[in-house]
Amino acid sequence: MNKPILNQTPRTSLQVLRDVVFGLLIRELKTRFGSYRLGYAWALLEPLLMIGFFSLLFGLRSHSGFGGVSAQVFITAGYLPFMFFNKVVNQLKLSVNANMGLFCYRQVTPFSTFIARFMLESMVGMIVGVILVLGLLWFGFDAIPADPLKVIVAYLLLMVFSFSLGVVFCVICNLMQEADKFLGLLMMPLMFISCVMFPLATIPAQYRHWFLWNPLVHAIELIRSGWIAGYSSPYVSWEYLAAVTLILLTFAMSCYRLSHRRLIAS
Repeated sequence: MNKPILNQTPRTSLQVLRDVVFGLLIRELKTRFGSYRLGYAWALLEPLLMIGFFSLLFGLRSHSGFGGVSAQVFITAGYLPFMFFNKVVNQLKLSVNANMGLFCYRQVTPFSTFIARFMLESMVGMIVGVILVLGLLWFGFDAIPADPLKVIVAYLLLMVFSFSLGVVFCVICNLMQEADKFLGLLMMPLMFISCVMFPLATIPAQYRHWFLWNPLVHAIELIRSGWIAGYSSPYVSWEYLAAVTLILLTFAMSCYRLSHRRLIAS
């Protein structure tokens, strides 16, 4: 009796990583949103409630206080990138602990959990952003980005920066358990010093240089300048954002390379 011949062609490392990431992505979708009654709708309701709250809070200000644009569009252009940054960093920080039981399979590595969670947050952020823009257009706001290429490039830099910082935080939290609480407290006031709710130009000149050390300020202001027609922010720099992102990515990959075995063993 002839037996079927099994395919013994070994898979490459990229093929293994692709299959593992796909499996982890499906698992994350089920565990992340399946535990809520609203399911996937919660991913949209959370930013919608926050943007609605801050729009009502600052809606009494004149358009000149928001660079000549309505409060809803201004806050959306600033809060969406910050929300993506916050979600990516927090999810990657906890990715190893959340998938510890899967590391008994040699194909599953901490890096694959980073990629899976980063991809999920990127897809959710993209869908939420499109829905919010369509909603603003429905209510008569001019929410179409004036320079889409500029917005995309700034978002890509922000994505790499968020991924790198999430990996660094994950390594730190697994080396020192107490760091998790400290880093959580550090993220809370970050929204208020990243120009999410106000233009950088409104900050007094003697204090502005302190804000410019924050790479998020550069990312958010560059996204706004590409999103809102006529909005300019001459104080931010593409070169600074790109240089900090590259340095942080190199540092993050070095940290992971040195500690990936300890991450699994922890």
